[in-house]
Amino acid sequence: AIVDGSSIVEGDVLIGLPSTGVHSNGFSLVRKALFEQAGYTVDTQLDELGGEKLGDVLLTPTKIYVKTLSPLFKAGVVKGVAHITGGGFIENIPRMIPDGLAAHINLGSWPVLPIFDVLEKAGEIDHMEMFNIFNMGIGMVIALDASEADKAIGILTAQGEKASVIGRVTDAEGVVIR
Repeated sequence: AIVDGSSIVEGDVLIGLPSTGVHSNGFSLVRKALFEQAGYTVDTQLDELGGEKLGDVLLTPTKIYVKTLSPLFKAGVVKGVAHITGGGFIENIPRMIPDGLAAHINLGSWPVLPIFDVLEKAGEIDHMEMFNIFNMGIGMVIALDASEADKAIGILTAQGEKASVIGRVTDAEGVVIR
């Protein structure tokens, strides 16, 4: 029952689980963009962040996905899992996909958290480069057979998760974000 990605094939679906924020990656760039370049402080309150203090948003605890994923593993629907940590989508998703296959990610298929828009603007970071650095609101990606997508989303929804189908596995290599 080991989930190692070896059974992933073209046409499999990629489901994204939401992150709670920046999590624990990219903080050197976070400090540079927000505090050095933009001149914000931890007490800065931005309308884009719902008036919360910047420091509070940045220190939102990293979500742990063990309880969330456990029912999916028990149901036997998971073919691969990628935790979106340092290296963002570009480095992490290919680790679960066999050679010769790629992840095609559909922009707009999940809500990007406001902190990432703030970071992108403050640091003048290229939009696509953001996906190479940050989780962009997706903390975990699960690969599974397309016929199991509704079942998996139902299991996740029953746990209070707002999972989204964010893409598919294709016959190229790497990660394509469109």
